[in-house]
Amino acid sequence: MTDLVITNGDAAGELLRRTLAGAEVLPWRDVLHEGPVPLTDSPEELTEVRVSYLAEAGAGDVSALEFDFAARYRGLSISDNFTSVILWFEHDLYDQLQLLQVLDWFADHPREPETLLLVQTDDYIGRQKPETISEQAALARAVTQTQLDVAVRAWSAFRQPTPEAWANLLREDLSALPFLRGAVIRMLEELPGSDGLTRAERQVLACLATGSDLTSVALFGATQKMEDAEFMGDWSIWRLLDGLALSPAPLIAGLDGAPFQVEDNARMEAYVKSQPALTTLGKEVLEGQVDWALHHSIDRWWGGTHLTNAILWRWDSETEHLIAPV
Repeated sequence: MTDLVITNGDAAGELLRRTLAGAEVLPWRDVLHEGPVPLTDSPEELTEVRVSYLAEAGAGDVSALEFDFAARYRGLSISDNFTSVILWFEHDLYDQLQLLQVLDWFADHPREPETLLLVQTDDYIGRQKPETISEQAALARAVTQTQLDVAVRAWSAFRQPTPEAWANLLREDLSALPFLRGAVIRMLEELPGSDGLTRAERQVLACLATGSDLTSVALFGATQKMEDAEFMGDWSIWRLLDGLALSPAPLIAGLDGAPFQVEDNARMEAYVKSQPALTTLGKEVLEGQVDWALHHSIDRWWGGTHLTNAILWRWDSETEHLIAPV
């Protein structure tokens, strides 16, 4: 029998497929740090929520997304047919959330001892060479019960209707999953701060404040360099830029062709080549003079938490503690 490899997406999956002879690869495609990931009674219900969000966000049409999610769970359902299952995930937030979801599934569907393996890497799989992949394959270790227990608690905490359980993970010993603590903190930083900005939004404004006349594409690269572990794809950045530019109280101007879309090539090209700049309000918010949350409507999801102006959880990065809604 062959091995089943579960990893973070198509680029990583294709490299692993070419490098690991005879292995079947199951890509896990979902940006769990964006949109609703609420507590549900079944994986099928969560799939409905995720498909609806991703389709609305422009990640694909409903039928294609439904097919992809169904194929993913079919792959899990036949995982017992493989000699071993190897989970191969990176250190960044995108991967760590996926790893929690997959480990949670296997906690409910246990395999024979020593047949569920984990490769954790602090480098990006898709950027590696085949020989490096072969070396890392030799470092695969059996998933322990402690790792499963930590993942189950963390996955549940992420999906709670408030971020309190997720923040409380920082009081626990998370060393069984060595990259989880960094992911917990990075996700908390996507709650608004006292200025009303998430860390990702703040990084965009900080890059524009340099006056370097960055294009949207260059801005994407510049913001990623500010991360300890890059986790956002370009589509995530485009959605973020759209939010900053199309708000009734915009923080950036000059984003041609917004909102980003792929149906009109001319508009899409104008978008990626445009050179957005800070508005007056954008400068005031970045300098800490104004709370952006008081100037625009907030209606978004953070894991299982629905953030609105009335129920706005914030994160103080300096003291690393939650600020509950007033």
